[in-house]
Amino acid sequence: MKKTVKIDKKQAWRIASNIVYPLIALGIMLAIWAIASVAEDNPLVLPMPDVVLARFFVLGGEEDFWTSVGWTLLRTIVCFVISFALAMIFAVLGGLFNPIHRIMSPVVSVLRSAPTVAVILILYAFLSGNAMAIVVGFLIAFPIMYSAFYSAIVGVDKDLVEMAKVYKVRPLDIVKSVYIPSITPCLFDTSKSTLSLTLKVVVAAEILANVQGSIGGKIQVANASFEIAYLLAYTLVAIVFSFVLEGVVLGAKKIWEVAR
Repeated sequence: MKKTVKIDKKQAWRIASNIVYPLIALGIMLAIWAIASVAEDNPLVLPMPDVVLARFFVLGGEEDFWTSVGWTLLRTIVCFVISFALAMIFAVLGGLFNPIHRIMSPVVSVLRSAPTVAVILILYAFLSGNAMAIVVGFLIAFPIMYSAFYSAIVGVDKDLVEMAKVYKVRPLDIVKSVYIPSITPCLFDTSKSTLSLTLKVVVAAEILANVQGSIGGKIQVANASFEIAYLLAYTLVAIVFSFVLEGVVLGAKKIWEVAR
């Protein structure tokens, strides 16, 4: 006998609103873009949205499109994994030993305050384009994740930890049963926003370093040849894959919540 799944009105509206509101926002942005294009009245400066979208949907047929996207995504993921691992290690050490956090705090503040373009230009003199894109991404992602992870670790309910110690719960079990469930939501939320930011920074570094075979390299070539529609189409590619990466993290968070 088949079970029927009932969806109440509130749940149905929540599902519908998750679709409707983004579509409204997209429509508004496209309308503003179209109005600005008409006002500029120069397709070489700002082409209409339909021209850029038409170019966007044929990019996948280019010979080296997926190679370029793949290399950019690989740099982004490598940069993110390194940043995540080191941020977690130093956040744990900072939570255990306050002097370490006091040393890391000004370092993180400097990294967060440094202008991204200035950092790229400085590193350009010392590193190859490939390495520079990863290093710049790390310098942007690491301080954000360290601050978030440290706050999550020191924000764990101390009463709960003390109670576990009173009942002589093993330290490993305290980590598994108290710390991990407490900080995991922060890990997912921070990773979601930082991963897309890392992609944008990596693309910016690729543009300034003119890294061939990358999304940034394609944008740089389009800019040099003044193909604005091509430039904007690859900009949309970067935006789409930013959403894809965020969606992957969000999906992983949903799976974790269901598995709990």
